Amino acid sequence: MKKYGFYIIKDEFYELVEDKNLKSNKSENRPHYFCLEYKDFYWMIPISSQVEKYKKIIEDKLKKGKKCDILHVAKLDDGSYAAFLIQDVFPITEKYVEREFIKFGKHFIITSESLIEELEKKAKTIINLSMRGVKFLPTQVDINNIIKKLNAKNM
Repeated sequence: MKKYGFYIIKDEFYELVEDKNLKSNKSENRPHYFCLEYKDFYWMIPISSQVEKYKKIIEDKLKKGKKCDILHVAKLDDGSYAAFLIQDVFPITEKYVEREFIKFGKHFIITSESLIEELEKKAKTIINLSMRGVKFLPTQVDINNIIKKLNAKNM
């Protein structure tokens, strides 16, 4: 797997972890941004094209004087914009990656170092909080349970 690329996840992963809070896989057709290799796993951040919706959420948090590590809107290498739903980050192993997300005939990858740095920083914050059991959303993915199931499957 290439760092910072987009990937399609196998439906088998969703069947294994049975987490109702994971974003829909759309029959192995939802691209996920491969965020980083961290704590023995790959971590995927779902993306959304509903940029305006998430921009408003970010702006509302910032107006209240709060940080917003759970979301990030950015311009991608192809010039389009996407919302990174960091709040929904989840661990995975390469076994459950169906394929690379292909755009314009090649694997779609983030190349902006500043975007990569910002996403990694936010993702690590959310991952660490989640692993300590901190709940910041009612629809939060249970990453500790996913890790437990991935580890049990790999034993």
